[in-house]
Parts: sequence; structure tokens; C-alpha cells
Amino acid sequence: MKSFKSALAVVAIALCASAAHADSDDNNGNHFGQYKQDGQNATSMELRGSVAVNCTIGITATAKATSLDILNGEKNTLVGTTTESCNSGNGYTIEVSSTNQGSLVNKANGAVPTAYQAIYDDGAGQIGSKIVANRDKAQFGRQGKLLVSFSGNSQAIAGTYSDIVNLVIAAK
Repeated sequence: MKSFKSALAVVAIALCASAAHADSDDNNGNHFGQYKQDGQNATSMELRGSVAVNCTIGITATAKATSLDILNGEKNTLVGTTTESCNSGNGYTIEVSSTNQGSLVNKANGAVPTAYQAIYDDGAGQIGSKIVANRDKAQFGRQGKLLVSFSGNSQAIAGTYSDIVNLVIAAK
């Protein structure tokens, strides 16, 4: 009987200690308070929301993009207008590259590729490797311009000369 009384006393002490415990948390971020001496109860909870990083880029080709003058060349010709949107507070980068390393290629026998230069807004670099434009803050619906230049080739072989320009947007 003495051990039963001892066990009962230990349980009673544990219950009192647990009731006197200050704020406690559950797994959902809720806090449960204790009764204060004046009979009031206090508690708190956290409110939180989050926004995922979302960066998008689109390009609208001009009519000139598919009718470049291979024979006579082009000088700072507008071939596309981009729309950039990125909600990264640290800003973002745009990388512009070329599938053919800055050459308009004709697969016809004897055709010589036409090397070209490109300008993308305030970007630095060459289209043959990549042009990088840095943005230092979030922007939404920002417009950009892609321009190309190349010398003409009066002896160009007949056929279509083409390249693919790739644009990649990434949050910083």
C-alpha cells in the first residue's frame, strides 16, 4: 500500500508540474498559454504566407526576323521584343545565346554561314557565347529589344539561312 501511495504522489506532482508549464506549442505553430494569477489567459499564434519565385520571359518576333537581307546585310535591325517578369527581390538575369554560335546557317551544299552580332538591351557579351543582362530588382512586364547586325554576302548560295536565339531568365 505504501508503494501505491508513493506512485500516486508522483503522478500528482507530474500533473501539477504539467499544468504549471508556461506556453506550449503544438505541431501547427499554435501556442497555448497558462492562466495568470488574475485569472486571465494569454496565448499567441504566428501568421505567415509565402510567395514562390516566378520568372518568365516571352519574345515577339518582328516581321524582319524572318526576312533578313543576307545579300546586303543588316545594321541594328530589331528582330524581337521581349517581355520580362520576375518577382525576385534580388533581381534576375537574362541570358541570350545562339544555337549556331552566332551564325545564320544554310544547309545547302557550298553555303557559307553568315556570322552576326546581336545586342540585347544593356546586356554584355557576344551572341556566339552568351549575352547577359542583369536586373537589380524585381520587374513586371519590362520590355526589351533584340537587335542584329551582319555584313552582306553578294555571293550567298540560295536557300534559307537560320539560327535559333535562346533566352533564359533566372532569379538571382
